[in-house]
Amino acid sequence: MSPELATKRYFTIFIPAICAYAAGSAGVTWAVDNADLSTGLTYSLALVPILAIFFAFWAHWRFANEIDEFLRLIQIKGTLFGIASVMVVASGWGTLEMLADAPRLPVFWLLPIFWVAQSAATAVFSKRESVF
Repeated sequence: MSPELATKRYFTIFIPAICAYAAGSAGVTWAVDNADLSTGLTYSLALVPILAIFFAFWAHWRFANEIDEFLRLIQIKGTLFGIASVMVVASGWGTLEMLADAPRLPVFWLLPIFWVAQSAATAVFSKRESVF
């Protein structure tokens, strides 16, 4: 499959999934703060952003499998950089929380940290390898 077609297919799933994640997260947070929801309903509503995350990662997985080996390597390098970034932030901040009484970092922020780091790294690796 051509990289252009794979990219188009990727964004047709990824963009709505990320929008559903953001809207679902904001909506559930608003509902929990402003409405008297049962625990079961809260857990059910929380499935919206959770499923959206699944579809975003599935879209990325499918995209990586549809492109050639060289482009896949760039995606894998970007993903590894994103994972490493999350691990450094989580472990580093956790150590600061434990030893230096730093304020708590909600784990919610680890997903946006991953996607920003992964996207930036993939862009840098693509530019460095003169791709796209």
